[in-house]
Amino acid sequence: MEGRGNIYQSVIFAAQKHLEETGRLPSDPGELARYVEANEDEISSMFSSTEELHEGLVYHAVTLLNDALRQGVIAANTSDPIEQMHSIAHSYLDWAESNPTLFRFLVDGLNGPIRPGGTLHRYASSMRDLYHRKLTEAQRLGILSEDTDIDISTMMLHCLVKGGNMMFLTRSTDPWFDGDTRSTRELAERIFAKFMDNLVRANTPTAKEKA
Repeated sequence: MEGRGNIYQSVIFAAQKHLEETGRLPSDPGELARYVEANEDEISSMFSSTEELHEGLVYHAVTLLNDALRQGVIAANTSDPIEQMHSIAHSYLDWAESNPTLFRFLVDGLNGPIRPGGTLHRYASSMRDLYHRKLTEAQRLGILSEDTDIDISTMMLHCLVKGGNMMFLTRSTDPWFDGDTRSTRELAERIFAKFMDNLVRANTPTAKEKA
């Protein structure tokens, strides 16, 4: 008999498979019994509602994404916060391209009401704090000038990422991209790189600051 933890993971993977096949989660978590070695009562004891199953799948997706982002940070130069941000963006886009169903699932959640204290809320807050921390570090190291508005720069990054997310979700029906043969991943990465380059150049420390 599978342990409770193994059954939990099996149900989460079954929910992901159901989402990939149908575009939605089951109206009753018990419907997943046919996919796993567990009966409806066992599944209901773990997920009493579709909302709880939704939260469990969000946690699964965010964990996978965070692991990918962590690897991006590890692979980058630890002394250069701007390079780290490029590496994080690269890892994020790589994960989005490799996990389209989970990516859409997360973005749909992030574009709707976010429940305070939930997994999505913690994820969004952690990304905001990460951007802010890396930009503040760049300012401290003299990469960005002392008068750089870190709060506004962080918010600009947030808007850029939300726009990039929508590129993945709506490109096939967006006439702005008609005739462009580049992949969405390539476009998003080039846009992010251009933004970061312009941000750094627009906030280069003055000669007095460098002295």
